[in-house]
Amino acid sequence: MSSAVLELIYRDIASDMLEVEAEIRAVLESPVPDIASLLEVSGRYGGKRMRPALVFLVARESGGVCEGHARLGAVVELIHLATLVHDDVIDVATMRRRQETVNVRHGNYEAVLLGDIIFSRAIHLLARLGNRRALLALTQAVSTVCEGEILQNRHRQDPDLTETTYYTIISGKTAELYAAATGLAAHLAGAADGVVEAFALCGLKLGIAFQIIDDCLDVAGEEAQVGKSLGTDLRNGKMTLPLLILREQADEATKALLRRVILGQEDAGGVALLNDALRSSGALEEAVKRAEAHVAEGLLAVRSACGRDSLALAAVGRYVLERKL
Repeated sequence: MSSAVLELIYRDIASDMLEVEAEIRAVLESPVPDIASLLEVSGRYGGKRMRPALVFLVARESGGVCEGHARLGAVVELIHLATLVHDDVIDVATMRRRQETVNVRHGNYEAVLLGDIIFSRAIHLLARLGNRRALLALTQAVSTVCEGEILQNRHRQDPDLTETTYYTIISGKTAELYAAATGLAAHLAGAADGVVEAFALCGLKLGIAFQIIDDCLDVAGEEAQVGKSLGTDLRNGKMTLPLLILREQADEATKALLRRVILGQEDAGGVALLNDALRSSGALEEAVKRAEAHVAEGLLAVRSACGRDSLALAAVGRYVLERKL
């Protein structure tokens, strides 16, 4: 089903997405062979290009695609690529898009610097867009993404993490870039401020749902299907929404096991027991329901501002949620 949804999403924006790819390829070039090879590997990190796709889908819903939308989509995707390179270092991940990560191939030193190069080139491309609002919003978004990552790191091995802090983390590290992409897409299309805010909120809610499903997949997904290293959250002591829900409803023995796993006091057998508890408790299903509620809130905001449903964004929401399958 998810492949059919993706086909629907990209059907009408195929030529627009080719423009984004051209922009990205140009940015990821270098006359220095060693740097060019690194940039080429990072370019293959691109998956479904969901953020650039959202730029064009929102533009079509809010006034029409203009020349700047392709560049905006490329900037947003490049920022995302840079964060993926850095995330793999932080999470000690070994696989991304069904290939070895940059940190595995070339080491953490070069991976961190490569992420910095991509960030700087994204901002350079953004400056060439020539839109002050976009420059301010996306540079702030980069800061917010990094702040979310720092906050997450500060709460590693924190079995008492609150749900409020969890949402602050994922809103920053993941959803902020979605919100910037959708809000700025509407702005470049000439939409009124109220409409811009509604699309930004929808992007934020889609990003939150995306991260919740990602957190579920880290526990219940298959690496061959998802295409990246899984199980990193528990190994790195991260409390995610499924774990927070489990903590709320579990018996004392399971709560104690959860605490030990997050604190790094259990071996692989203990982690496996906790995974079994998650799968049998209904916590994953409850997390998915909460993701569905966020998607519904985002679509409602757009309907209220525009006076109509967005079939395209509803399709994106279905894809985000069907990743659980």
